[in-house]
Amino acid sequence: MGRTGFPFAAQAYGIAPDLLTTAKGLGGGFPAGAVLASRAVAAGLRSGDLGSTFGGAPLACALVEAVIETIERDRLLPRVQRLSARIRSECCVGPVVAIQGLGFLLGLVTRRPAREILAELRARNILAGGSADPHVVRLLPPIVLEDSHVDLLRDALEEIPA
Repeated sequence: MGRTGFPFAAQAYGIAPDLLTTAKGLGGGFPAGAVLASRAVAAGLRSGDLGSTFGGAPLACALVEAVIETIERDRLLPRVQRLSARIRSECCVGPVVAIQGLGFLLGLVTRRPAREILAELRARNILAGGSADPHVVRLLPPIVLEDSHVDLLRDALEEIPA
C-alpha cells in the first residue's frame, strides 16, 4: 500500500484500470484483499459472483480502515515521494551507477555484483534484496522509512568501494 508514492501504481502513470486487485499491506499484516472495479465492470456483477472465505469480516474491514486512515493521517505517500527523491539524488554513489524504479520499489544498479554489495550493506546493518539481474540491489523499505534511514544508506554506499 503506497510504496510507489501513490495509493496504486496505476495512478502514477495516469491509468484508470477497469479492475484492480490489492492485498498484503491492505490489512497491515492481517490477511486482507480487495477487488476494485470500474462502474462499467461493477454493473455486470451480481451478488455471489465474487466469493471469499472472510469477505467483509469485521476485523479485516476494521484493519483496512485503520491502515488507510494511518496512511492519510501521517501523510505517508508524500513522504514516500520525498524520500524516494532523496534516495535518487543522494544514493547514486560508491558502487551504484544508476537507480531505477518508482517510490520505494527501487533497484540500485551496481558496478560490482549485487551479492557483494548486499553483503557489505548487511555488515553495516542495512537489509536489502537481490534481483534477477546480478547487478541490481533491490530496496523495498516500508512506507514509514525516515530521513535518518536514507542518511544511513547513503553513508554506507559512500564507504563501499566501487
